[in-house]
This record gives sequence, structure tokens and C-alpha cells, in this order.
Amino acid sequence: MPPTSRTRRLSPIPVPLLLLLSSLLPGLLPMASAATGDGSPSDPNIVYVGRWDKGNASVYRSNWSGAYFRVDFTGTSVKLRLAAAAHVYVSIDGGAEASYPGATGTINLTPTALASGRHTLRVASREQDLIQFQGLVLDGGASTLAPVPRAKRLEFIGDSITAGCCALSQGALSDYAWLVGEFLNADHTRVAYSGICLENVSSCKGGIGMSRQYFKLQTVEYPSSPDWNFSQYQPDAVVINLGTNDQHFGVSDAAFQSTYTTFLQNVRARNPNAFIFVLRTFGGFKVAPTQAAVSARVAAGDKKLYYVDTAGWVTVGTSDYSDTVHPSNSGHLKIARFLAPFISKTARWESPFADDFNDGNATGWQAYGGAWSVVNGQLAVGADAGAKALASGSLFSNFTYDADITPGPSGNPGLLFRASRPTTGVDSYQGYYVGIDGNQVRLGKANSGAWTQLAVAALPSMTGTSRHLRVVAVGSLLEVYVDDLATPKLSVTDGSYVSGAIGVRTYQSQARFDNLSVRAFSRFESLIQGSFIRHRKARGRIDHSLLTAEDAEWRVLPGLANASALSLESTNFPGYFLRHRNGEVWLDLDDGSSLFKADATWWRRAGQANSALISFESFNFPGYFLRHREGLLYLNGLSTSTDRSDATFRE
Repeated sequence: MPPTSRTRRLSPIPVPLLLLLSSLLPGLLPMASAATGDGSPSDPNIVYVGRWDKGNASVYRSNWSGAYFRVDFTGTSVKLRLAAAAHVYVSIDGGAEASYPGATGTINLTPTALASGRHTLRVASREQDLIQFQGLVLDGGASTLAPVPRAKRLEFIGDSITAGCCALSQGALSDYAWLVGEFLNADHTRVAYSGICLENVSSCKGGIGMSRQYFKLQTVEYPSSPDWNFSQYQPDAVVINLGTNDQHFGVSDAAFQSTYTTFLQNVRARNPNAFIFVLRTFGGFKVAPTQAAVSARVAAGDKKLYYVDTAGWVTVGTSDYSDTVHPSNSGHLKIARFLAPFISKTARWESPFADDFNDGNATGWQAYGGAWSVVNGQLAVGADAGAKALASGSLFSNFTYDADITPGPSGNPGLLFRASRPTTGVDSYQGYYVGIDGNQVRLGKANSGAWTQLAVAALPSMTGTSRHLRVVAVGSLLEVYVDDLATPKLSVTDGSYVSGAIGVRTYQSQARFDNLSVRAFSRFESLIQGSFIRHRKARGRIDHSLLTAEDAEWRVLPGLANASALSLESTNFPGYFLRHRNGEVWLDLDDGSSLFKADATWWRRAGQANSALISFESFNFPGYFLRHREGLLYLNGLSTSTDRSDATFRE
């Protein structure tokens, strides 16, 4: 399907007013409220993420692991007031986390004064540390401001692995739950505790399991904890990772399955609209009863519940683990790189995006620095040291990103992708950037102020002329095309960032941007919930295991034999297409023959079991459809309701 244009629009901002706004508050089209606050715990500009006890207006207390708050502030300094000692991590303006072990009283977070202006602040707890927050101390005349909202909310439920325990360099901030949230540029909370079981068994944390305590404000240390008010935080997705401790403490499979089934039902009741992802424990514990519990709830009608097969993501006895149970820093990073795209794609958050600015405004874009405007149907920016604008709410992992860019006489304008944690500043974001620098194209990555160049290539110098820039990202493979869309100018392998927002940026250059479009590759889910069309060892099949994830992603192209139909090209094996031969479906290299082109061409039809979905009819065998049987893909005629169900898919 062609990309659809953004429809969220604001009224055009006159250029003089725009320049004034830029000088006063960094960021064009600020989406956050401009209301000022005083930094007290009840300040409405402070965004609390996690289960915070707000019963005492003078001290807000966090509960569970990895809780944090976000806020923007003006001035040149900020101090944090804590009522009791805690190990906290602080990030200002998206920079690296500063560690404050045992922090208490009034802590100066800016021993070196900041530049005057607007800044961002995030304060997070390490693991089970309880933050007792008494407020912020700002400069005279300074105030808080609401931070830029994040488009998605996540929640993670688990034990020590999810809580951030055991040999991790930054505790909760180093584990997969935190990393997935940051990759997806989402707010993320966790309800996780070291040693907790799902089941309520006497040998496990005093007999209190997550099947009870998830519904409470506080951890198992507080058996009489009040219930949690779920209206305070409704996540878009919930991730559950439980079973490791149940295995170690001897909970039977039958008891575990029964409790898990009921637990999933109760989690759904509190989070009626969320996608729920149940992970296979990384150590392979309680796999069968976990799958059975998920299957039972799916059969009962839960259409947004998915089992995630994590087999092969991390391996005990390697650097993936710090001991026999807990993943290491690098192990958690590997997990996050698998899980983040799985969530975003399965939840269908990677919507096609396009903006040609022909409506005269840039609604839906959030800028960080610089003077931006829409002029003659193009997004324009003046020369600036690192001004950037991101498409609000955009989220992509594997994709094709196209744009027309007209550079100024000097500097370097270009495209941001897989970006998160943006703030005002030259390289103040995490993600990738590709820019046109006169007679060169450069690709690199930023990590909250630190820039690393990955590749550079020569270009014909064409200052003042529009140039077409394309980025194709598939897993760790990043390809960059300039004008010539047949041969990449740059091809780099780097897996630092797997998902994030898209945007535009300039470095010391005025520039104009136009005809931006991003298209994620397609994934097709069978009516067996969580099982997708994929290739493995060249055989077409459906599977709930998406290792490697790109095996289940497809470029939907005009049909090789008829442009009105379609063909499915592998994203990670370009030139290889899903085709039928001898009644079976395989991934084969296009040999150029007319037979191959016909075998690899499909008509898109209304779903044979559900007209709102899709089916694929063979181009050269009318009446025969792509269908699965016992996990493999075949080309068959359809005569029964089972046949029609097995030939129906959701894109």
C-alpha cells in the first residue's frame, strides 16, 4: 500500500514569530504544555513513570524497580531533594546517566552550570531503591515545563531478570526492559522483584507471588500494600517474563499453568486495550505450561495476547550471562534488540508515514533547536549547529526512508533514523544520521552527545540542487542511496540501534526537505495468533519463532509477471522471492525466467475465511492459494473451512 500522509496539522507559524519562539524556547512547534511549575512533588509538569505513592503531597515515593520521573526546566542549575538515601541515576539534556549512590538530602545535579535555556531532566532508581522525592531546587525566576510526551507506554512484569539484578553495570537501567523502552522511545514501567515466583508458595518470597502482588502498589516487602490504581498508567503493551523462580522452587507444571492462565485473565481485565506479550523464559524454564496458558487465553478470545519464543536469543555459559541465570549487560542488550522490533511490528505501531508539506505547515513534527518553517511546500531550516526535527510518534525498525533534500552552500543536512532520546544539542540523541556534505555523503551514529562516523563516500558536488536520499535499514545492514537508487553509495553493518523515530537534521547548513516517506516492510500473521509467514532454510512456513526477525519480513513489490498483482521479496535476501514449485512454497533466487516470475506472482484477494483480511491466489494457477499445513506453506485449492482459514492472513 502507498504511504499515507500525516493528517495532524497545526496552523502555519509566521516566520518572525517562529524565530522569536526559537530564541526563547528551543524547539519548533513545541508539543508540551508551556505552563510553568515550581518543581514540587505535586508539580503537574513532572511525569512520573512507575508505581508512585502520591498520598503525601510533600514526599512522593516510588515503588518497584526502575521507577523514574521526567521534567523540563529553565535556568542554569537544578538540585534534587530526597528524604532518604537511594541509589539514583540522573540524565540531563539526554546525556549519559550520572550515578548517585546513597544520595540523600539536597544533591546538586549541576556542579558545572548549564547554558541558560530549557533543559530536560530524568531521575531513575537503580533497582529496588525507593526514591523519596521532595522536589527540585531551581534558579531564581526559573521554572519547570512539561516534557515532550512519548507516544507509547510499556509495562514489564517479572523477577530479578526484569528488575535489573545481578552484576549489571547500572542495575535496572542496563536490563532489557529499560533498553526496549528506550529503543521504542516509550515510557516504560516495570513490576518486577528479585526472587519472586508467579505462584504463591511459602518457599518463594514469604509465600507472595506475582499472581497476587502485581495488583498492589508496593512490592512483596509490604504484604498489606494497598491495591494499585490501574487508571494511573494504562500501557499500550505489557511484557511478562515469569517462571524461572517457580522452576527453582519446585512449583508443579500443572499448578503453574493454572495460575498463569488465571493471571493472564486478570492482567487483561486491568489492561483491556494493551497488547500482552508472554516471554519464554530465557533459560527455558516452564516453557510447556507457559505456552499452554497463553493458548488457553487465546482460545478464550484474547486477540491481543502473544507468546514470544525467545529460544536462541541468549546462551548460558557464554558472555550473554553473568551467572547461570542472569543475563549480562551484553545479554540484556541482545534480548532488547530482538524484543523491541517484535513488539513494535506485532502491535502494528510501524505505520507508513509521508509528508510533502503541501498543506503549508509542519504539524506532527517536534523540533529540537533551530529556526524551522514551511516555505513553498518544503520544510526549511536556517544554518544551525545540530538542529533536528522528529516526526512525533513515528517508530520504525526495518524500513525504506526517502526524502528530497536541497542543501545550502555549506554544512551538512540529512536524515535521522532509529532515533530516541532527542534533546537540543549537536549530537544530543541516540540513533543514526546520514547527511550530504557538499561532495560527500556521511553516515554515523550519536549516543547522547558522542558522535561516531561509520562511513563516507564521494558525491558529485551539486550545491543548491535537490538531491534524493534513501536509507534502507534491515537488521544491522544500513544502505544509503543518493540520486542513483540502483546502487548504494554506502553499505554498513552496525547493530547499535534497532528501532526508533525518523526525522531530519542539519549541521551548520541551511536546507530544505520535501517528499519524506517511510515504509516498513510487511509481516503477515496467520489466523494462528502469533504465527507469521517466514522462510527458514529456504522453505516457506509459518512460525511463532522470529529468529532472525527479518526472515518474517517482506518487500511487497509489483508482481514480477503482472504489475497489477504482487510479489514478496525477502528483506534480508534481496532478489529472493516467495514462489511455489511442485505444490510447495520456497524462497528462491529470481532466475529471470518467465516460469519463475509467474510462480512468484500472487493476486491479493479478500481473506477466504475473513473478508477483512487477505489471501494470496496464484497468478498462474487460478483458484489455488498460498496456505499453511502443519507449519509449512503449500499451494492448494480450498474446499473446507479449515483450508480457507489456513489461507487467510493479516498484514
